[in-house]
Amino acid sequence: MKTFGLDGNVAVHVLYSAAGVATTVAVENRGGYLLLDCGDGALRDLLEARLKPARLEGVAVSHGHFDHVGGLHTLFGFLRMVGREDALPVAYPAGCVEVEAFLDGFFGLYPDAPFAVERMPLGDGDEKKLDRWTVRAYAVKHRGSTAAGVGKPIPALGYRVGLGGVSVAFSGDTGPSENLRKLCEGADLALVEATWGKRDLRLNPRIHLSRAEAEGYGRLAKRFGLIHGMHPSEGGD
Repeated sequence: MKTFGLDGNVAVHVLYSAAGVATTVAVENRGGYLLLDCGDGALRDLLEARLKPARLEGVAVSHGHFDHVGGLHTLFGFLRMVGREDALPVAYPAGCVEVEAFLDGFFGLYPDAPFAVERMPLGDGDEKKLDRWTVRAYAVKHRGSTAAGVGKPIPALGYRVGLGGVSVAFSGDTGPSENLRKLCEGADLALVEATWGKRDLRLNPRIHLSRAEAEGYGRLAKRFGLIHGMHPSEGGD
């Protein structure tokens, strides 16, 4: 875990982030926090960071790939088990079938869940309040990829999160774009994906950023951190 402390008592915790494994980021203020993506192991990572699930104020999902949504079932199951009653706002890209299917499936299986979800499908430029947090969506460019090749474009968003005059930019997964520049520019902190290392020969700008590209966008913010690098077992550097 890596933590960035910001003015206004805001702390940004990169709980875990590795491409093709999981990404989960928590933006915290005065005990409550917002999750940006919810990768596998998110519940465990929250508990180890002493971020109480009861204080969760919202979730913003960047896109539907498994390494960004794989922890939702366990997190929601835990909230049901402990009896959460407050509604939970969940933002996601409009047309993201994975999140819609998960929400339909979970509450179909567990109609006795004591909490409801406020669904917030967002498009480019949409701005919503998730509890105390202001979240603005920026459409970014991302595609799926497997050993069989590069897939079609998918609904994908980066988010600009604001609270008390502090702003945090979160790129999600993306290739280069003008919208990504706008997202990062002037933010107090930008977390930018840097999937491809400098020695990686598989660079594909339709899917992800290289480390050099990510640093270029990050420098548009006051501070930046790189996330979503390749796990060492996958040949990351």
